[in-house]
Amino acid sequence: MSIQLNFEPAQPMLAQRAEPQLCYVLVRLSVKAAGSRMRAVNWALVADASRSMRIPIVNEQQFRQLVREGDAQEVLIDGIPVWQLAHPVPADLHEVAPSALDYTARALHSIVEQLDHADRFSLVACAEEAEILIGNTSGRDRTRLVQGIGLLKHTHLGEETDLAQGVQLGLQELARGRNSVDAHTERLLLLTDGFTRHPERCLELARHAAGAGVAISTIGLGGEFQEDLLTGLADISGGRAVFLGDAEAIPRAIAQELAMARSVMLRSVSLTMALSRGVTLRRLTQIHPTLRMLEVLPSAHTPSTWMVHVGDLEQMTPVVLLLELIAPPMPAAATATQQSGGNQPAMPRMRLAQLTLHSRDMPATTHDLVVGYAAAPPALPPVVLDAAARANAAWLQRRALEAVNNGDKAGAVALLQAVAARLADLGESALAATALAEAAALQQTGQTTRLGVKELTYATRRLGQG
Repeated sequence: MSIQLNFEPAQPMLAQRAEPQLCYVLVRLSVKAAGSRMRAVNWALVADASRSMRIPIVNEQQFRQLVREGDAQEVLIDGIPVWQLAHPVPADLHEVAPSALDYTARALHSIVEQLDHADRFSLVACAEEAEILIGNTSGRDRTRLVQGIGLLKHTHLGEETDLAQGVQLGLQELARGRNSVDAHTERLLLLTDGFTRHPERCLELARHAAGAGVAISTIGLGGEFQEDLLTGLADISGGRAVFLGDAEAIPRAIAQELAMARSVMLRSVSLTMALSRGVTLRRLTQIHPTLRMLEVLPSAHTPSTWMVHVGDLEQMTPVVLLLELIAPPMPAAATATQQSGGNQPAMPRMRLAQLTLHSRDMPATTHDLVVGYAAAPPALPPVVLDAAARANAAWLQRRALEAVNNGDKAGAVALLQAVAARLADLGESALAATALAEAAALQQTGQTTRLGVKELTYATRRLGQG
C-alpha cells in the first residue's frame, strides 16, 4: 500500500515577470492498495446528555394536544413567537415520544451488533459534568456494551453543558484502547444540540487529538448549537462535521461514521511544506471530499516550513487540496542547462516548495513542487479555476460570519452579498438565496437567523462533493 501525490497542472507555469505572482496548484492525495479490507475501530462516542437532549420529540397531533391542555404556550423571545412548555411533559407522552437520547441509544444498539472482537468502543455522557458509561471495551463484550448504553437516558449530570470534559474523557478512553501494534482507526464522535462552556478548551483538545492520530467527528442537532465550534473541531482533527435538523436521522449518521471509519486505508496523514526562499504561503483549502479551510501551523524548529493535518484517507475517496503560494519574481539567473536533444535554452524553473507526506501506516515520502516560467504561460485548467472559485466562496463566508460575530453589521452584509454572488456563479442558486436572505435579515433585524447560518455553513462545505 502506498500514497500517491499528483499536481494539477502537472507542470505549473508562471509568467516571466519581475514581481511576485500568485500560483494555484491542486494537490491530489490517493491511496494505491491491492484489494480492500475493513479496518478495526477504536471508537468513542461523547453524547450531550443535557436536559434539551431528553425532551420528547412530539408529532403534530401530540403537540396540538399539549396546546389544548395548556402544557405548551406561545411566548415572544427577542420579538419572535416561539412555543414553550409550561409544565413538565406528561408521563404518558414520555412513553411514546422519543427524545434525541432515545434515538442515540437505538443507534448504538444497532452499532453493537456490528462490532467484533478486534473493535474497541467507549461511551461518555456529558452535561455540566462528564461520566464514562462504557470504559474502553472489546466489541465482543456485548453484555457490558448494552448495559452501558442503557444508562445513557437515565444519567443526570447537571443543567449546563461542558463538552470539553466529555471530549477529554473520550480521548482518555481511546488512549486506553491503544497499544504499540495498534492498527485501529481511532475516532471520537461528538453529538450535541446546544452551546458549551469553554469552547476554546475543546479546540485545544482537537489539536491534541490530531497529534495522537484521532479524528473528531461532530454531529450538531437542531438550531441552537455552535456550528463554528463543531466544524472547527472536525477541521482541526481531520474528522467530519454533520448537521441534522431531525433527531430521527441520528441512527443513520452514526452508522455512516462507523462505515467510513472502517473504510480508512491510511491513518493520520499530514503534509509538511518547506517553502523555498522568497515563497509565501497564502492559504490552503481542502476542496474534496469536503470543502473546508485547513489549519496550517508553522514549524517550531524550521523556518518557512508549515504543517497541516489532513486526517485519514479512505478507500476510493481521494483528498484534493488547493495550494495558493505567492511566488517570487523569476530568478535572474535562469537555468543554464539545455533541453535534451536540442539547442534551445531550457525553460527557467524554480522549486517553490518541498512537500512531505507522513502517515501512521507508511514511511514519509517527499515531492518537489517545481514551476516553470514562460513569456506566455497557458491558462489554468478549468478544474483548478473551479476549485479556486469554490475556495474563494468558502473563505468569504468565513469572513462574513466572523464579521457577524464581531458585531460588524455593515461588513457582514457586504460579505454575505459577495458570498451570494460567488455561489450564484457556481450554479448554487438555492444556497445563494440563503446567503442573500441572511444579509437581508441582518439589515432588517440586526441579526442573522440561526437555522439560515447553519444551512449556509454546512451546505457550503458540501460543495466539495461535486
